[in-house]
Amino acid sequence: MNEPHLTPATVALAALGGAVGIVAVGLTTNMRWGVLLLAVYALAGAVARIVVPAAAAFAVRRRAVDVSVLAVLGLALGYLALTTPLG
Repeated sequence: MNEPHLTPATVALAALGGAVGIVAVGLTTNMRWGVLLLAVYALAGAVARIVVPAAAAFAVRRRAVDVSVLAVLGLALGYLALTTPLG
């Protein structure tokens, strides 16, 4: 039986749709929630990069570079969202 196969284009469109949805939440409700959601999204990307096997990932850089950049971005966004007065 055929198992569903995700193409890189499908994954990229899903990620882009998630980011656009998070920005829409931030613009329509509270900016702090939007930035916190972006932080969680970046941290989830770091976890996904760790979990997904190297053969199945669309990777240009080493895994350690991707994980460290996404983790630092997520932590920085979370810190700024919690400490900056956003309206």
